[in-house]
Amino acid sequence: MYEKIGIVTNIWAQRMDQGDSFIDLVQQFGQNGFTQFEVRDGDYLRQSIFGDLLEKLKDVMENYNTEEWEEICRSIWQSTEKKEFIGEHQLLFQQFGDFAAKVFPFRLSYAISHPWRSQPEDLSADNNFIEQAKRLSYLFCPQSPRLRLVDLTSPISVDFETAKININRYLNLLPQTIFAVENAVQPATDLIKLIECTSAYLTYDEANSYQPDGSVKDDLSVFWGRIQMEDLTSVHFKQKTTNGVLTELEDGWVDLRSIMRKLNQSNYQGDLLIENTPSDDPLTDAINSRRYLLDCLD
Repeated sequence: MYEKIGIVTNIWAQRMDQGDSFIDLVQQFGQNGFTQFEVRDGDYLRQSIFGDLLEKLKDVMENYNTEEWEEICRSIWQSTEKKEFIGEHQLLFQQFGDFAAKVFPFRLSYAISHPWRSQPEDLSADNNFIEQAKRLSYLFCPQSPRLRLVDLTSPISVDFETAKININRYLNLLPQTIFAVENAVQPATDLIKLIECTSAYLTYDEANSYQPDGSVKDDLSVFWGRIQMEDLTSVHFKQKTTNGVLTELEDGWVDLRSIMRKLNQSNYQGDLLIENTPSDDPLTDAINSRRYLLDCLD
C-alpha cells in the first residue's frame, strides 16, 4: 500500500502563500516517498509562479488540435524534440518541460471544482471549460491522464438524468482521460448508480459524509456493500472531529482503519490520497498521516 499513498496539492496552500515553490514542494515530497500527486486547482495554485505558467498554457491550447496537443504532451515527458511548436509558445512548453524533468517519474493528475450535477447555462462554455481541463490533465500525465470533478455548489437533490447527460457529454470530449467525480456534497450512495450507468469513476472521500455535528448523511454500510473496487480510481483521506478537518490523520469520526482494511482485502488498485487541512509543516503532517494509514493494516 505504501506506493499508492500520495497527496492532494492543496495541503500546500499555507506554504505556497508564504512563498514556497510548487515545483520544490513536489520534489521535497517525492524525496520522502510520495509519488502520487493530484494537482488541485485553486487560488493558492493560480497565484503561484507555476500556476501562472498553467494559465498561460491554457491560453495557447486553442492553437493546437487534439492530436497535436497530445503529441506535444508526450514529447515533453519523453524529452524528445518537438519542432511543431508555434514560435512564441516555445518558451512555455520548455518551462513545463523543465518541470516534467524534475518530477519524473511521479504520477500527476488534475482536479477542478465544477457544477457537473447542474444544467449548464452556456453549453459551449461548459464544453470548452472541460476540454481545457482534460488537456491539462493530459499534460500532467500523457500515459494515464486523470481528471476529477468536485461539485461544491449544486444542490443535493439534482436530477439524475441531468447529471448523467453531463457526464456522458464530458466523457465524449477530447482528449480521452480517466474521468472521475467525487462525493463532495451528494451522498456517495447516490453516485453509485451514475457510475454504473456511465464510464466515469468515483473518487471517494468518507470524511465528506460527516456533518459538522458528527452525524452522517450517508449509509456507509450500504455504500461499502454496493461499490465495486474497479469503479474506484482514488480514495481520499482526511479526518474530521468537532474541530473540523485535521492537519494530519489520527483517530476521529472517520473509521480510517476500517476503510484501509476493506481496500486492502478487496485488492483495491487505485491511489490513496492524503488531503489534510493545510498547515505550516505539511510534509511532517503527510509523513505522520502515511504512517497512520499503514498502521491501520496491522
